Amino acid sequence: MQAKLLKKIIKNYIDQNSDKLIDILYDKQNVNEFLIAKKLKLTINQTRNILYKLADDGLVSFIRKKDKKKGGWYIYFWTLQTKKVLQKYNETLGKKVNELENEMKNREIVRFYYCKNCGSEFDEENALLNDYTCPECGETLEVKSPAAIINNIKNEVAALQREAEETNKEISEIETKE
Repeated sequence: MQAKLLKKIIKNYIDQNSDKLIDILYDKQNVNEFLIAKKLKLTINQTRNILYKLADDGLVSFIRKKDKKKGGWYIYFWTLQTKKVLQKYNETLGKKVNELENEMKNREIVRFYYCKNCGSEFDEENALLNDYTCPECGETLEVKSPAAIINNIKNEVAALQREAEETNKEISEIETKE
């Protein structure tokens, strides 16, 4: 379960190669960057750019060692920080839930209008400014019932909260192992 969730999370940071990268780093420590580049079929610079991006957010860590055989160049060894990845994802889920709850409150308070013809939506102030006519097609705007939208938002919030619970369980398992 953890590897699948990690792949989903890392996909938000890097689009391509996220699945392969998790397969390479999951449950391993100090993986050679040249090995990672070879398995991803990327150049070392492309691989480092991906890993640096993840390191900036604390999702991976590295150690570096001098390679005396190659003239003193540094080689980096990378480790996936599974707990930090899950914690960061939990923060993101919390922010999304807050945004959706604010949207839901806004939908309950503010009246919205829409155009049947082109589907454009306007809050009450913008509808008034346009004399309750669509600026795109000239059709008269109609009041939009908030019930369906509020229900969809509630369902989405519930799904995000379930996902946050799963993530919390995974974090707890990691903490138990530590």
